[in-house]
Amino acid sequence: MITSKTYIALTKFGIVGGLSFVIDISVYYFLSQFLPTSIAKSIGILVATYVNYQLNKYWTWGQKGRDKGRLVKYLALYAVSGITNVGTNELLLHYLPNAEFSMNLIFPSNDVKHLLSFKVDKIVAVLGATLMGMVINFLGQKLWVFTEKDK
Repeated sequence: MITSKTYIALTKFGIVGGLSFVIDISVYYFLSQFLPTSIAKSIGILVATYVNYQLNKYWTWGQKGRDKGRLVKYLALYAVSGITNVGTNELLLHYLPNAEFSMNLIFPSNDVKHLLSFKVDKIVAVLGATLMGMVINFLGQKLWVFTEKDK
């Protein structure tokens, strides 16, 4: 059973992760127009990781002091989760169909007005990669990086 303290930490972790996800996917989508997807995804993860560390350190886990050992642990954890994230993203992009969601308006005169379109495979790949990284990150932060004794 999850304790109330763990539930609160998981909720905060989820909020921080949601913000980090928005940062990750925004950077990834923008840069993937100009760079290979693996490089764009890596840069997205790096930017999101910085924001994630700062918010989780102070808000989720309540760590106040500067601890180089904690930072090294965090970076090692994020190296593992980042490699897993990029690898999962590339694997899913390889196996998912190259589908596109498109929304159009068709007028009685058969004129078509394009409203919106996006690559479904990229969305699903990012979501799957993020889920894998999230599990690794929460467990790693709770059990290894931001342990009670470090407060």
